[in-house]
Amino acid sequence: MNKIKLGACLGALIAGSLFTTSCEDFTDINTDAGTVLEVDPLTLLYQVESNYNTYQSMWDDSYACKLRWLQYCTGIWGYGTTNFTFFNSRIGQTLYTEYNTMGSYTRHIEHLVSQMPEEEAAQYSDLVQVARINLIAKGIATTDMHGSLVYSDGWGMRSGNMELLEPRFQTQEELFPLWEKELKAAAAALKTSTGQKSLKGYDVSFNGETSQWVKAANAVQLRIALRIWKRMPQQAEEIARDVLTNSDIPTGIDDSFIMRFDKLFTSGGDWHSVIDMDRASTPFMNYLKGYNDPRKRIFFQINNLTPENIAKYNSEQTDPENYIPTDFTRWEGGTVSNDLKSKDKRYIARSLKDGTDMRAANKPQTRLWKGMQDEGSGGSWFPILTYADFCFMASEFTLSGIVNSKTAQEWYEEGVRSSLMQWSEIGAYCMINDYQAITTQEIDNFMAEPDIAWNPAKALDQIYCQSYVEHYKNNNEAWALWRRTGYPNRTSIVQFDDVIINKEIQRVPRRTRFAYPAVGSPNYANAVERIETMAKDPEFGRIEDEFGRLWWDKE
Repeated sequence: MNKIKLGACLGALIAGSLFTTSCEDFTDINTDAGTVLEVDPLTLLYQVESNYNTYQSMWDDSYACKLRWLQYCTGIWGYGTTNFTFFNSRIGQTLYTEYNTMGSYTRHIEHLVSQMPEEEAAQYSDLVQVARINLIAKGIATTDMHGSLVYSDGWGMRSGNMELLEPRFQTQEELFPLWEKELKAAAAALKTSTGQKSLKGYDVSFNGETSQWVKAANAVQLRIALRIWKRMPQQAEEIARDVLTNSDIPTGIDDSFIMRFDKLFTSGGDWHSVIDMDRASTPFMNYLKGYNDPRKRIFFQINNLTPENIAKYNSEQTDPENYIPTDFTRWEGGTVSNDLKSKDKRYIARSLKDGTDMRAANKPQTRLWKGMQDEGSGGSWFPILTYADFCFMASEFTLSGIVNSKTAQEWYEEGVRSSLMQWSEIGAYCMINDYQAITTQEIDNFMAEPDIAWNPAKALDQIYCQSYVEHYKNNNEAWALWRRTGYPNRTSIVQFDDVIINKEIQRVPRRTRFAYPAVGSPNYANAVERIETMAKDPEFGRIEDEFGRLWWDKE
């Protein structure tokens, strides 16, 4: 019998060669029936978490799509006339790959633990629950785009079940209640476990702090409640009530479900950074400037358009048509409409003769995505469910009548303050360019701004506005917010503009495009059944149409 000890190999992965390792691929290992893995399951947790968000999905789904679909940014390079279509087959596919990779490691952890003597296996209960919480959180993001997923029957070879090589797809109607049940069970198991193997050094979210994982499991249940609210209102409100009256919920930014990695996390292939593709958009910058939101300097880098530089640039021009308008400021956004970009002076690339960048539209703070950019030495991170995010969800449910320890106003105000505090902390962690901490006085001033100070007549608009701003990095959640609520729009606090390409107003996709598999392809019958089951919903539309609706995205 072959024996492969993977401890040293996995140690190399954890040490920083995650994307360049020459270690034997688990696919090969799993197809070798004579292979026995001798590896501590703890080492696999890093693999679960590090695959939650990779450089490829940031490129495919965020830089080129959702930052633009949700009008946080406007494109300066790549896909100018196609970024509101599925111009690349990888859109959404990398997301699915991440989910599948996480699932394979999660199931393998469970399998390895199941092969241990009972007394030893009991010491790995926390590990099993934490891996499952991560997978469910990723499953929510994945089903947002892909609908029905393989879950319960998935990753059969990883779990030692060779009979599950053709797994069944489960619908969203099945998945959300199942995930909620498993999260509740995970929280209960974590709360009562004893004598556990420590997750410290393997867990990049809470460094093995069990009490925080209990809170995360409960917080993710609230996200599920939002997803099913239109389809299963009674169940959604029951979940919200159970969560919001539970003592084990997030209470501050230290409880934010955020993965934090070293600065090299994205070094395996992120040869483009976000600033190569995107600049601040007019709609988002209008909000940030109009309401004096101090997060603008955390989200974007200040431009070089000082009055002195503008004057110098204009003096170097021979044609007045090329002048930079003197009313341009240090904070500007560019048009989101491709048809208007050639006329938008904020968008035009300009430089002084000495090479100083004079494009008006602000660059994103690149190190929020890649801590090592521009010779930086900050950390890399990805938010899954921050405390502020939890507060805004809680505020919305409380506003609907769910009674708990806080009012909707208190949840909202706690969320806004926490968001500013969290983003200030993240700016320091990533060592962003020209970092300045957000001060208590700035927070107080912002909270007093019109449309920011609580107004019962505009409560939902305010909650949605701040949720949208909070989701700048986790823009899959902003996409889910827009589909669920229609926010932002043309009249909301953050006001979207029409996106016009070739004289046509563009629509934001609501899901991936589907296609029937080739006859004879793996799991063919289940893949066909998956599409046909989803297509029975009249709101699903044509299978190849990305503007149709998935089950939870009910009109």
